[in-house]
Amino acid sequence: MKQSALALAIAFALAACGGDDSHSTSGGNAQTLGQINGTAASGSPLDNGSITIKDAQSHSITVQTDAQGRYSADLSQFASPALLEATGLIGGVPVSLHSVATQTGTVNITPLTDAILSMSSDTEANECFLNAAVCAAKFDIAKLNQSQASLKTALAPLMQAVGLDSRADLLRTAFAADKTGHDKLLEMLEVSAGSPPGTIRLQSKRSQVASTVSRDQKPSPLPADDLPDLSRLDELAAQLNAAYLSADGLDKRLAALLSDDFQFDGDNAAQYLAREMEDAGYGETYVGGRFSPPKVETCYSAALCQISMTVRVAGMAPSYFRMKARLQKEGWKLAGNDSPVSLEMGSGARQIISAADKSNVKVSLLNLMLSQYARHDNPIYSQPDRPAAHIVARSALLLADGKAILTLKENAKCAQLEPQELASANPDYHCPVNYLTPDSFAAVYNDALSRNALKLRFYADDRFAQPVGKDFSPRAPLFTAAEIAQQAFPALTSDTLQALAKANGASDLKLAWQMPPRLWFNSLLLDMRQKGQPQRIEDNAGALANPLTLNARKSPTLTSPDFLRVTIWSQDKQGRGLYTRYQLR
Repeated sequence: MKQSALALAIAFALAACGGDDSHSTSGGNAQTLGQINGTAASGSPLDNGSITIKDAQSHSITVQTDAQGRYSADLSQFASPALLEATGLIGGVPVSLHSVATQTGTVNITPLTDAILSMSSDTEANECFLNAAVCAAKFDIAKLNQSQASLKTALAPLMQAVGLDSRADLLRTAFAADKTGHDKLLEMLEVSAGSPPGTIRLQSKRSQVASTVSRDQKPSPLPADDLPDLSRLDELAAQLNAAYLSADGLDKRLAALLSDDFQFDGDNAAQYLAREMEDAGYGETYVGGRFSPPKVETCYSAALCQISMTVRVAGMAPSYFRMKARLQKEGWKLAGNDSPVSLEMGSGARQIISAADKSNVKVSLLNLMLSQYARHDNPIYSQPDRPAAHIVARSALLLADGKAILTLKENAKCAQLEPQELASANPDYHCPVNYLTPDSFAAVYNDALSRNALKLRFYADDRFAQPVGKDFSPRAPLFTAAEIAQQAFPALTSDTLQALAKANGASDLKLAWQMPPRLWFNSLLLDMRQKGQPQRIEDNAGALANPLTLNARKSPTLTSPDFLRVTIWSQDKQGRGLYTRYQLR
């Protein structure tokens, strides 16, 4: 017999109020802790991430997680409560998760423990951790229990559907990051900060239904209908690791991992495999890399989900691999991205600092590179023995709830589709790829994205009358003007700026930078020029060291450079790119 959502919610709320807190204290009566351990995950584990732990008495320690997100730490010198922050990559995207230790034993670090800390402290969890001494000192265990009870009321149907006991403690019950039980619950949830601080927004990745949760108000339970079976999803990572062991025979091994209806950037399975073999020959592939367990971004049905993975290749910065996955009789298979053309679509922000006029300009960006051709047929990669490239799309519409919010038309000279309503962020570029996004557009875009109602649709004609291929789903929200105003960007140190002011083509350069909290370094590029002389362009070449030495491409005749630009790229936890460009000469 099925229980009602309300009955389940009441049962889970009562269970959440139980448990033994005899070893936990409020900030006014601190006791010491001891050995703790647990799992850091958001479904997919925090693979080899860092966990920093602080208490109200300014003790601090950092430990590492293993490939399954497991960690342990000796907190015998720490006062209760201690605050935890886990950072690293999950699904190729930087994450920052938080938790709180009030007793020895298991302490999990997940989006739900992050939510519990936020609700308990009436502030965002990262702010609580940054001000750990103050936040820990005024910590109230009753608020923690009340916060978890409220969360479990909203999650009651989902917890039952994934087989998680109502008595499970989201903070302290041990679990494995294996896509079942507690871990499946994490995979099927999108957890984000609400407004005001201390409020949490939960959204089902399957139904797209959302619920706002606070400590003091009874939330609406999330539905749990038609959830996918994720128990074999992690097999994809092991299979990809085996497929990319070497370039020899890659196409045959990879073929077994593609779904019956595979399509990626307009390529069918055979075309995709041929291109992967070509890229492997040039060294531009994942050969020798290691794929992390997949993270579920959203699910369109019980048999089709959007997934992402972290890929680590020796000598390169970690990258992300993003595709749809379809559940077939043999297990989960890669299904591509449904796009009929080669494309890149993302969001981010840019800061330009000019030495000439001492200006500092920040803007929000939509990155769009929409080819008119399929990936295998792109004229950029044309070869003499191939037939002429075939134009697939001559227009496109970005739809929010089925209504057009952006029209894209062909720029034949660049063989790409470009938005008509947005201004280029680089007006001098003949083939723009970055566009400025006003707040009115960002609001509609972000709202539709949050409900999985934002789609990019392509057309074979220029009148939007002949749809071609399937709709493409964007990934990350746009920055608003208010967010940009508050956002800190990567910055070169003052010593580095002074050294660059004197630099020329023969200089040994050591560049250092400061990366704001919640941003992760991606890459760096130096561009130095002088009229009539060879250009000096150097990048980090996959190195992540800070400071970074640049001396591989010196140009001794470049004695008085009249152009010098340094760009630092970073990424935030939603996969958005943020970069600072210094125009120094």
